[in-house]
Amino acid sequence: MPNRPFRIGDWRVDPALDEISRDHKRIKLEPRMMRLLCRLAASPGEVVSLNELLDHVWHGVVVSQSSVYQAVANLRRQLGDTEEEPKYIATVPRKGYRLVAAVSLEAPAAGSRLRRRSFLFTGMAAAALVVVAALVMRFGGGAPDANALPTIAVLPFSDLSADASNEAFCAGLTDELLNSLARVPALRVVGRTSAARFGDGATPMPEIGKALGATHVLEGSVRRSENRLRISAQLVSTKDGVEVWSNSFDRPATDVIQIQTQIARAVVDALSVQLSPETDERLERTPTTQVNAYDLYLLGRHQQLRRTPEALDRAISYHEAAIAADPAFALAYAGLADAQMARYYYAGQSLDDTAKRVQPAIDAALRLDPELAEAYAAWAVLLMEQWRTDEAITALKRAIAINSNYGEAYLRLGAAYEYDGRPQEALEAYDQVAVLDPLHTQLHVRRCLTLQNLGRYADAERACERGFELQPDIPNALWARGLNAYAQGKLPQAIAHHEAALVRAPARADIRSELVMFYLDLGLAERAEKELAKLRLAGQGDIAMTVARYLLATGDVKGLRQHLSGLALQDAAPRERVDAAFFALALDDAPITARLTGNALVPRAALADDFALGLYRTRWGVCEMCTAALVERSRGNTKAAEALQSTAGIYFDGLEKNGHVWHALHYLRAGLQAQAGETAAALASLDRAFELGWRRGWLMRADPALKPLRGEKKFKDLLAAIDAANAELRKALSSPDRK
Repeated sequence: MPNRPFRIGDWRVDPALDEISRDHKRIKLEPRMMRLLCRLAASPGEVVSLNELLDHVWHGVVVSQSSVYQAVANLRRQLGDTEEEPKYIATVPRKGYRLVAAVSLEAPAAGSRLRRRSFLFTGMAAAALVVVAALVMRFGGGAPDANALPTIAVLPFSDLSADASNEAFCAGLTDELLNSLARVPALRVVGRTSAARFGDGATPMPEIGKALGATHVLEGSVRRSENRLRISAQLVSTKDGVEVWSNSFDRPATDVIQIQTQIARAVVDALSVQLSPETDERLERTPTTQVNAYDLYLLGRHQQLRRTPEALDRAISYHEAAIAADPAFALAYAGLADAQMARYYYAGQSLDDTAKRVQPAIDAALRLDPELAEAYAAWAVLLMEQWRTDEAITALKRAIAINSNYGEAYLRLGAAYEYDGRPQEALEAYDQVAVLDPLHTQLHVRRCLTLQNLGRYADAERACERGFELQPDIPNALWARGLNAYAQGKLPQAIAHHEAALVRAPARADIRSELVMFYLDLGLAERAEKELAKLRLAGQGDIAMTVARYLLATGDVKGLRQHLSGLALQDAAPRERVDAAFFALALDDAPITARLTGNALVPRAALADDFALGLYRTRWGVCEMCTAALVERSRGNTKAAEALQSTAGIYFDGLEKNGHVWHALHYLRAGLQAQAGETAAALASLDRAFELGWRRGWLMRADPALKPLRGEKKFKDLLAAIDAANAELRKALSSPDRK
């Protein structure tokens, strides 16, 4: 069956998205269930035997025929079918199954295309997810299911060297053992983050099994002395603590890669897992033949996971040294890309600078190894930040197809769906992470963000609290809690959480810039200026637009005009030019507007992509496409303005249809309605924004999109209500209850 959409009866089937739909209802299928459906659809009306389904759908995985029965039952349930009166799948006793519904191919949509480089993945197979009998609890593991696949938790190997100086090497070895085992589809491998929490040896095996849903634990130790390695490893059943396999390897340090492969294969043999030839070859594959390069890579990974600016700099140095030692070391290039991407989040590196460093490393990694899951996963993060979410999703599906145990890829896939305005699909991806890596801090942070986007604030708060409990020394959960408070208009609490986050990560320019906005919303210009001064002093990121917002909020017209006149945007992207032009429009200064806009709005094929709306930009009340429409309208290009406004309106409607609940979404929609002359609708949207927690009165007063409303009594009354609400919030700012 081709990978393009087709129809089965009343259902539209999209294999590339693992999705079926009917009557505006969309259902996500597990990739293996989609393969089952596609195999039946490839032979409509014909009997497909159990053995044929096992070979096609579960290729390389040893399962019983009961797996087919269960999968067919699940598929029938999703299709709304019954075994007694089948409309889709009929059972042929003792022979197999046949599809009884009509099957037809769907013609490609006119003009359909994949954006930019996504052609690299055309025809990509659907990701091979691990079949798990039941999802573990949302915030934990749960006891292993006797019918589930063998599940391995690789605990951190202990450093028994005389000077205890090989912690980084041990951590890296643990990671690579985990990665080797993760290449076996017939195993489920618990993520590193969750397994690492039981590395002290103090927790009984049954408790580890229950917490992680693990049937077995692999643990061991490393003793390194000069050029010799002694690595001991043992595989233990979590059911009763019985040792299933153990061995010691006393070898030259140059044999570390071979030892790692031998341990992984011994685990597979001990569990009687049968391997397909493809999996067998993948298990034998080594990332590099240069041991010194491998050592440097392991050290880089260890530093990278600390996520401080200083540690990331060390990680980059180690990865670059590994590449120098072995220029064909694809995994080191992927590690370098990930470390450089992390500097964008944790060290205030600009996105442009980050992209210039990340993209060449990704290109090199994929040139050397087109099947490197880590490279696709690293690339996807950059694509997300560039608003290229469809390409990010495609890249992550490719990573998961290569490695079905890749919990980090599922986590990033959820974030990509989240960025793309598809929160339910994001939550489904996070559910897969909960199976593979239930104690991963970032899992709970991302769930917190997605749940608050849906207006499920209490659930979001619980997810953030869980993330904070797991890793209180990093800022992520506190930052997300701040956004959860901001989403509800609880600015004192938002400020408290952001301040606490900055204690843990003073270099996070994004968090400090958001704190500036909270203070401006409350009318606390002096506090905003202090935070802005810290950004200037540290030279953290590009803060030109944060400065512009501060000047606009404080009514410093002269200062804003000087600031905008001093911006050098000759080489800036169209989006950045239009973002800056918003402030010139607010000043009603046509010459500065024209200079800042430059040729950003010259008609071209990529115009819509240049101003594609982003989820979190929308949440903050920023819409470059809306500003582009305002610029066009100011030039008298009404038709072009209306086209851009229509595109933005469709996007906002789609977000709301998908369940998003944000005050800023209604605020931005009010601007579109005001420009269209729909005064009553615009005022109603602003009222709804205020009801949901919109407190940005300074922007309402200056926003050029809302200029047609400024004479309306209801508009003035709403501004007065916002001012009154903010006055009460200022009183609460010093209250101990704000946290």
